[in-house]
Amino acid sequence: MAERAPFPTEIDDFDADERVSFDRLTDTYKLEDERGEEWEWLTKPGKWVPVTDEAEVARQQEAYKVAGVDENEPAMDPRKRKAAGDAGEGASNGHAKKQKPDKPPRNNAIYITSLPDDVTVDELHDVFSKFGVIAESADSNKPRIKLYQDENGHFKGDALIVYFRPESVQLAIDMLDETDFRLGEKMVTGPMRVQQADQSFKEQKQQPLATDQAKTKGTNANRDRQKIIKKNQEMANRLAEWDDDDPSTIPDTSSRWDKVVVLKNMFTLHQLDEEPEALLDIKQDVREECEKFGEVTSVTLYDKEHAGIVTVRFANAVAAEACVKVFEGRNFGGRRIGASISDGRTRYKKSKKTDNDEEDEEARLENFSKFIEGDGA
Repeated sequence: MAERAPFPTEIDDFDADERVSFDRLTDTYKLEDERGEEWEWLTKPGKWVPVTDEAEVARQQEAYKVAGVDENEPAMDPRKRKAAGDAGEGASNGHAKKQKPDKPPRNNAIYITSLPDDVTVDELHDVFSKFGVIAESADSNKPRIKLYQDENGHFKGDALIVYFRPESVQLAIDMLDETDFRLGEKMVTGPMRVQQADQSFKEQKQQPLATDQAKTKGTNANRDRQKIIKKNQEMANRLAEWDDDDPSTIPDTSSRWDKVVVLKNMFTLHQLDEEPEALLDIKQDVREECEKFGEVTSVTLYDKEHAGIVTVRFANAVAAEACVKVFEGRNFGGRRIGASISDGRTRYKKSKKTDNDEEDEEARLENFSKFIEGDGA
């Protein structure tokens, strides 16, 4: 007989157990163990109980049957419970309204693979919270981020992240799928993959619907439901604050500096001395990553700056703001990146090399274009 793993006893842990699903018809969590036996979660005692099959129910009904009483006959005519107005309304409509089928739940979870062995929940939160508010546990207030381990208890490079809103899922996929989790740090398993969580997670993550038990004040079910409602409201408020920083709300101004992003800690001077070819590699890595946000017109590395400065010029300010939002706090070569929009005043130092003069050349072309337009006026 198959060995049965311990059952989860906290609702927050149900999502991580593939044996658990939520039955919307009965408003209960169900668990199918390794032996194929089905269990049901009782909220008030807080425990799992075996599900009694229909045959067993029939046997129990027969054992407790009262002579002369038809158990299948309703205790009262349900028609008497309806008001005359309801009957009249039904007649005027001519037919009963068809109940609309439940819409399939929208996925608000992503599954990530090919992560570094030493990744932490905090690091995942820093990176993926840039694309939306990450859901939190109603009990512990911890972000709903799950790191998966293999049979030996070692991190397997996979993680699950649950967002508060499903719209964040596609945004995270578009921006991070097939990229390096830490910029410039290649994994033997290939680039990071970010995908929607599969259907089994959708079934597991459904929250209990309102039931008579949940509506009863003082019950554990009601308290759990109130926690969820409170947490959802808190998440909604946080989402409103997050939306205020949405790059799409930023006007596309004509200032050339609104389109320039300054990245710090992208390299060390010692690194460039030891590996002269790193200069071109870093610029290429940065360009490839930044082109995900929009058209990149130039990338400049300032090889005389101890702060490891690289600037990126975009074709528009919206792309620049999106870049800042994603790059700020990311890891690159073991260093934490700082990202900001250029103030237009700070000047950075670099060698007088033609290979590194994209910024100057682009500026010359822009000034020449303005000069021509001015003459035409």
